[in-house]
Amino acid sequence: MLPRVFVVKALHGGELLRIRNFEPKDLDRVMKISREGNLEGTSAIYLEVYEMCPEGFLVAEVGSYGVVGFVVVLLSTPAEGRIFAIAVDRDFRERGIATELLNAAFDILMSWGAKSVRLEVRVNNYVARRLYRKLGFSDFGYVPAYYSDGEAAILMRKPLSDKAKSSMRA
Repeated sequence: MLPRVFVVKALHGGELLRIRNFEPKDLDRVMKISREGNLEGTSAIYLEVYEMCPEGFLVAEVGSYGVVGFVVVLLSTPAEGRIFAIAVDRDFRERGIATELLNAAFDILMSWGAKSVRLEVRVNNYVARRLYRKLGFSDFGYVPAYYSDGEAAILMRKPLSDKAKSSMRA
């Protein structure tokens, strides 16, 4: 079965961005990007999530570079989705790829019946926090020592609706 493609879009400079379902052959790139983004997911965790919910695991490809980003979404409750992980290769940041991944994830969550989405973000990840606020997220909690290195997390949530989607560039 061919992966489902969610977005095909020209980026600045003419490169094509394609967002599609993850396939196990993408795991090495996902792990590299995950480590680069200071995420704590392991290959075993990502594969387990993929096996539980393959339609919630998306990758972004740019031209001949291959996979340059990914997002993993799940349902926390029947009405609330969760961004389990999102990261973009450092060489491809600030091109709108994270925004496109998140908007595709929002579409999936809405198709599952979610009315809102939540995520956790490192307190010191100011770039991500700014992006999430531009996309309509607001803070609703704080968890001290959430991450294995002792860093705290800010909990963020946004309502989901077609009007809540953003075309802001990240």
